[in-house]
Amino acid sequence: MALLHVVCSACPREAPKQREMNSAKRESKMEQARRKNRNGLGSIFTDALFGLVAGAVATFIMDKVSGYLYELEDEQTRRYEENLRGNEYPPEVLAEKISETVAGVELSKEQKQKYGNYVHWSYGIMWGGLYGALRGRVLLVDVADGVGFGTGLWLIGDEVMMPLMGLSPPSTEFPWQNHARSFANHAAYGATLGITHSLLRKLCG
Repeated sequence: MALLHVVCSACPREAPKQREMNSAKRESKMEQARRKNRNGLGSIFTDALFGLVAGAVATFIMDKVSGYLYELEDEQTRRYEENLRGNEYPPEVLAEKISETVAGVELSKEQKQKYGNYVHWSYGIMWGGLYGALRGRVLLVDVADGVGFGTGLWLIGDEVMMPLMGLSPPSTEFPWQNHARSFANHAAYGATLGITHSLLRKLCG
């Protein structure tokens, strides 16, 4: 036993400070490995898949918020907006354009509503997938955990692109209530998108 004690005493021991440095290095390497895994193709695909699911949830919540806020508006404002749009909303107009351009088929009012709803949900789910793929990889996408992303969709999509594409009248012709409701809708979409995507990452990632 004495001989064993002498041999063990002769073995070089790692100083506490050195152990801390080695531990920090190991943790740093593990973090680098996790970061590399997060940025890998497999991780991007998984995040995009989570984003598609989150996009569906966010679109559902957005519709609920939109319906609630629409009911709060006064009758005169609602009628003005409906007359301005001709009782056709952007997804319905886009569905009609696609049908006429691709298939040469003119849609009935019921078909416009049906396929317009498909366009609306596809749009929300698609942007959810893109958000998932870019989150944590593109700085601007991470602003305010999805609220910034939703606000961007409102500003660029609703306020600029839809009028330019002929899907809605010019933004300047709508009353302020319409702009406020649309902003709130997209903020709710973005917030739900960010929260749902984070939950899916924690539960399934």
